[in-house]
Amino acid sequence: MKALVCVDMRDWEALIQSVAPYLPDEGNVTLAHVVDERAPRGYEMSLRGLLGRRRSGGAEERMSRASRETAEGLLADARDLLVRLRPGPVVETAVLDGDPNKELMRAAGEAGARTVFIGRGTPGARPRETISGVVEGWNRNHEGKFDGLRLEDGTEVRFPPPRADAARAAIREGARVEASGVWRGRRVLHAYSITDARTGVPVEAHEPPDEQPGERPLGHTARFVVDHALCDVVVLAL
Repeated sequence: MKALVCVDMRDWEALIQSVAPYLPDEGNVTLAHVVDERAPRGYEMSLRGLLGRRRSGGAEERMSRASRETAEGLLADARDLLVRLRPGPVVETAVLDGDPNKELMRAAGEAGARTVFIGRGTPGARPRETISGVVEGWNRNHEGKFDGLRLEDGTEVRFPPPRADAARAAIREGARVEASGVWRGRRVLHAYSITDARTGVPVEAHEPPDEQPGERPLGHTARFVVDHALCDVVVLAL
């Protein structure tokens, strides 16, 4: 079996965990991420924070280089997780540039993939949970910015880096906290709010989605692939 897995920054951990049981003990898997600096919306396979108006000269080149480096780090993490969950298949990675619709199909063809996995869904498509625990430490992303806290039981509570200062000012290591959000993978909570149990003061984390519970919208790229791919497409509503 040869498969292509479309890895997105937003849901890569949940996607890899969902895909792993479907993969055989032998075969080839290509993990692909598309750096599409034209469109920060839609399928969101572009890298947020590195998008913006096109600049000339060195600035544009630096932005492109930073995008690829971030994508390579993302794919390396996804590969490590997949290898741990499913050590049999040979796993390769590919950073693609351009229109996701075209690049994903081109990559699938070159890899000889007969199955394409696409994870599409949003945090609001899953029920919200409230958990509690004692803060053991803090997490950093690939850029070295704080993006979550770690509880003593191993659970990771994620917040966006711009909220890190507020979270670290209100919450200390060793404090018991309550966090409300949705699961984005095994022991990874995409938090909407984090509250110090002693003070009762909440810290806003990710902004809750506006969609109604149960909605699982497919992005533009997913619709395109479902309609046009010459292979089996598995769209996972995560």
